Amino acid sequence: MLDFIFWVGVMRSSHVGSFPLEHDLRNVERVVKDLAILGVDVPPYPQLRGFIDIYVSPLIEAGVVRYAGNFLRMASGMLDKRIIGGLSVPEAEYTVRLVRESNLVFSGLRAPVTGVFTLASRLYLSMKSTDLASTLLSSKELVEGFLTNYVAGFVKYMASLGFTVVFLDEPFLGLMVGSRRNLLNYSDDEIVGVLENVARAAEGVEVGVHVCGRIHKRLLELLARVGRIRYLSFEFHDNPKNVEVLDKGLLESYDKIISPGVVSSRKIEVEDYEEVLELLKKVYEVSGGRVDLVSADCGFAGLRGSLGGREEEYEVALSKIERVVRATKAFERYVT
Repeated sequence: MLDFIFWVGVMRSSHVGSFPLEHDLRNVERVVKDLAILGVDVPPYPQLRGFIDIYVSPLIEAGVVRYAGNFLRMASGMLDKRIIGGLSVPEAEYTVRLVRESNLVFSGLRAPVTGVFTLASRLYLSMKSTDLASTLLSSKELVEGFLTNYVAGFVKYMASLGFTVVFLDEPFLGLMVGSRRNLLNYSDDEIVGVLENVARAAEGVEVGVHVCGRIHKRLLELLARVGRIRYLSFEFHDNPKNVEVLDKGLLESYDKIISPGVVSSRKIEVEDYEEVLELLKKVYEVSGGRVDLVSADCGFAGLRGSLGGREEEYEVALSKIERVVRATKAFERYVT
């Protein structure tokens, strides 16, 4: 049992994962300590490299996946269950060790794990074309079999390290689940089944799912059906119409909690504190108070190149997180 110091508040602040700094462990340490200073309740391990790269690395090392130009080519005939037993994310392990050894006080730790459908959409079985029909998504057998077990292995691994909440990052679901039908003839039950099987691997920890962009009612209803997932993370700052999709009755009946993004993860302008607080209040009221793990819309990797310097971009990210933390802490006064 890890000797972390955890405490639980009324509503917690968090972050999706990425930052616009160079990838090295010194920067991982810097980010974690800065988040502690800012008072973030449930920080993630800092993602300073691509969220696809992190979770494809074991497959590349095993020779199952290789780069073909800017694309990832998968040799399905080389799949071996032994790959699932050798999973590792060094920055996640370092974050856990740092928190313990430095006696940093958080209410929990968040592990962002790239989801099955998003990974499948980036792994190509054939390079004859670059459309989705050439990706792993075209093989339900591999998606529901090997890749589901592979991602579930990462979820179990994160729980074993001591992370208290695991988020499946599934930006592709916003495209895959249409308002009328799903891409590549996936049924709702098949999608729910994959998400459930992955989430079930998170023994003893909370589970959420993060989907970027615009959402619609059918996507909300589908995600609500995944029994093991409790937190639904959506953008509300850059996609304010997402608030209109929320359904208090649906959230209550499935016992789901909204993890809202209340500052932009793409725009360089730092939001006014009152603006952030008002948006948080709006999401809270529409969802019937079912709100926790407040964050930015997404990770801050999208800020890279916006100011021409990583230090300036990182300072913007920290300023945005400060707004999130301050609004979340002030919210206790609003609801009491």
